[in-house]
Amino acid sequence: MTLLVGIVCSDGVVIATDSFATYAQGVVPTIGQQPVTKVQRCGDTMIYAFTGPIGITQILSPAFDQLAKGFFTNPMTTAPVAEAMKCIAAKIRDELKGLIEGASAVVPLIGRDTAGVTVLCKSLVGVCWGGHPRLFQFDYSGAPEEATDELRFVALGSGQNIADPFLAFLKRVLRWKDRAPTVVEARLVAAWTVHHVSQTNYGGVGGDLQMATLTLENGQPRVNVIEQPGEHYQKVQGAEVALLKHVTSAEEAEAPPPPLPPPPA
Repeated sequence: MTLLVGIVCSDGVVIATDSFATYAQGVVPTIGQQPVTKVQRCGDTMIYAFTGPIGITQILSPAFDQLAKGFFTNPMTTAPVAEAMKCIAAKIRDELKGLIEGASAVVPLIGRDTAGVTVLCKSLVGVCWGGHPRLFQFDYSGAPEEATDELRFVALGSGQNIADPFLAFLKRVLRWKDRAPTVVEARLVAAWTVHHVSQTNYGGVGGDLQMATLTLENGQPRVNVIEQPGEHYQKVQGAEVALLKHVTSAEEAEAPPPPLPPPPA
């Protein structure tokens, strides 16, 4: 069980996640959720997060480290962004090809769902390419997609069905259709979404908020991992309190005036 939220901004990329991992035997949970680190960093050039088995994360993390220290060392390159997407996609396929083939071989014995849960994962990756921070998502096969001006947010994981409508609501309210959000705005929206899903999907998404941002400053990438989520919880609480006050004050304004007292006898 997990939730990844990614937002591409005018001045960077934000990735936020919950922190719960579920112990399971195949598709059957065994014990309660345990906290794990889901948002990873590669120096000051890349941030990423994965859904799926922790073992797959342990395989892909060093592979992404190699990419960050090699292929993605020049954030100002003029190469097409498709080259960056294809490079990451190829790395994912190369690392997981043998595992997926092995899982396919045991499908007749243990079933498709049980075999698939051990190897299937999706991922969010933030990198600087072509002088801009970019946000990519990769599906189970490694097929890539870049977040664009038309659709600036991405949600992945078991909490996606709840997160997508909430993100669409905030996009409309904040008028992101007409402008790009800033990293400051996106941090609040990402934190609010993870919090909303964790409060709605009990037993699935939960634990402390994890978040990282990637920005480009003076031509150099900079990664900021949020170590203390308390500030973002406070901002979410403030937004919810402001909404409550707005609604309740509007109800009071629309309420009919109290009846006049009866005239004296």
